[in-house]
Amino acid sequence: MTRSEAKVGIVGCIVFALAYPSAVASSLLIAPLMAFTALIMLPLWPHSWRQVRWPWASVPLALFLVWVGVSFLWSPHDDPQQIPKTVLGIPLYILFAVRVGLLEGRWRSRVEAVLIFTVFALGLFLFAEALTAGSGTASFKTTVEGVNYARHSDLMIDVNRSLGHAAAPLVLLAGPAVFLAWHKGGPLIGIVLALLTLVAAFSFETQVNAAAYLIAAIAAGVALRFPRAMLAVTFGGIAGAIVTMPLIVPGVLNSLPPAVVDNIPLSWAWRLEIWSFASELIYQAPWFGHGLDASRPLSATIEVAGRELEGLPLHPHNAALQIWLETGLVGALLLGVALVALGEQLSLNKCIGRIQCAAIVWVAVSYAVLLIFSYGVWQEWHQGAVALAASAVFFLRAKN
Repeated sequence: MTRSEAKVGIVGCIVFALAYPSAVASSLLIAPLMAFTALIMLPLWPHSWRQVRWPWASVPLALFLVWVGVSFLWSPHDDPQQIPKTVLGIPLYILFAVRVGLLEGRWRSRVEAVLIFTVFALGLFLFAEALTAGSGTASFKTTVEGVNYARHSDLMIDVNRSLGHAAAPLVLLAGPAVFLAWHKGGPLIGIVLALLTLVAAFSFETQVNAAAYLIAAIAAGVALRFPRAMLAVTFGGIAGAIVTMPLIVPGVLNSLPPAVVDNIPLSWAWRLEIWSFASELIYQAPWFGHGLDASRPLSATIEVAGRELEGLPLHPHNAALQIWLETGLVGALLLGVALVALGEQLSLNKCIGRIQCAAIVWVAVSYAVLLIFSYGVWQEWHQGAVALAASAVFFLRAKN
């Protein structure tokens, strides 16, 4: 065992252990923790980098990140802090996933054990909060944080938002953790983890977590039967959704019957109007977009069910539309090519077994659902969470 491997193993154990309290705290601490520890593991000598066999999918991904940074030049937003968070943060998250995921021997077993513990602890915490209607989180916000809410409903909105953010990393990690437990000869542990995650995903009025769990479970089940084909279909499908989203959304929204629009919950009616408003902005600058973080200053007031609400509350709540809105066709094509290339290389890799294929599909599909239906594409907390899940996927690789 080398000193470098021990350092990576210690860092991996620490990060996976701290992922539990980080997720409980709305998951906001995951990204800075991973970026800092990735810098600790960063190879400093040139010969270390020359030994890396860079996949060609990294070329369009690197170009996409460069384009994201360059697009700030014509953005109406005047705060450049998102540039280093995205352009430097994403490579650091990838570095963490690869360095920790390629551990072998005792340190790999230790990190795997901490991973299972973190998923179980987070699932148990959210299970308890679901049974008590978020009483623990509500008490913390009122007594420790000292927030005064005018109405109890306002408190519960904040509580459900916080717990929903905590459940998202659990959904991402649950698939690899369940497969890992099953692979290690602990099917009962895997079943318990799956059930705890199921409860968390369907609680806290966060429908996107439930959708991510269900769709990912179905996709992973199909991947167990058709592993190679499902890898290519998954990444190709996500790429296709990103490239075609502005063409699909307006037609779908216009075809919805008025009876459906009038009877859906206010949150979803608002979201549909946000997507419509974002689509209109995309057609104003379709080639190069409005620039990084342009979603923030481009917001306007829209009418939803007789109420005046924000047209773009920080972002369009649809990652594909946000990529188009801020980086245009160029950004969407670069990211689409990177995803297709990644799917091709994974599907042709004979060292990836059936279980690992299913875990990859789980993470990719659940992450895509979370981003396309809810979260902003540049939010660091879920980028860090998916890197944790990617590390767990590496642990399922064949021994050779």
